[in-house]
Amino acid sequence: MAKIHLVRHGRTVLNEQRRTQGACDSPLTRQGRLGAVMCCDYLAGAALTAAYTSPQGRAVETAEILLQAHPGLGATRLDGLREYNYGRYDGGPDGQMHAALPVDQHLPGVLAGTHPGVPGGIHARDYLADMDGALARILSDLRAQATVTTATGTDPEVLVVSHGMTLTTLVVRWLGTQAAQALVARPLANCSVTTVRVDPGAPDGAPELLAWGEDPGNQGVTFQVGDMSGLLDAVVPVPLDLSRPEGLSLPAR
Repeated sequence: MAKIHLVRHGRTVLNEQRRTQGACDSPLTRQGRLGAVMCCDYLAGAALTAAYTSPQGRAVETAEILLQAHPGLGATRLDGLREYNYGRYDGGPDGQMHAALPVDQHLPGVLAGTHPGVPGGIHARDYLADMDGALARILSDLRAQATVTTATGTDPEVLVVSHGMTLTTLVVRWLGTQAAQALVARPLANCSVTTVRVDPGAPDGAPELLAWGEDPGNQGVTFQVGDMSGLLDAVVPVPLDLSRPEGLSLPAR
């Protein structure tokens, strides 16, 4: 067995300004760095064997802080861990984006792979395909690690640093009802930790949710959260496609 610790990046300048942050970027604030340090302490006892991060600056900065407790371990950057691209609304006021993309329509449409995106943004099917490639890579690497760690008797643990929308979409599609119910109760805060137990030998990792959105840095969320009860009850998410691991060559057929 193995564990994957999924961490949302620390609080940023645009987070604190209540501005939409998808493809655009901004650095961690002082509060965001403090939250990342506290999250580092929270994960210090994890026996990390690998780490992955979105290539966006705020995630990279967070990963660097989190890995200070694990000297010698660097993070592999995966494009599929990038945040959703909000197109024309990126960098603008959160309220403007939420008015154009109300969560009760937008999130179900993304999960179902049907949302066309907005000008300058991304279609849901392309977003999900990139995300699946990142998860496939992580699981593929875990399978390779498992053959090594079995001999030592230690289970591998992996750090993944990404973004709020991406982690929410990934985990809800991967774990289904148990993650959807957790999301309704508690959206993912900055520097929150979601831990999933996986079986590297299973095709989809046979994921089991161990912890959802733990907030060791008390970062909270910087966006308005409405009542999400029943939001995902009728949604049928696009099944995962783990056949194309990002950055790995497919075997010849």
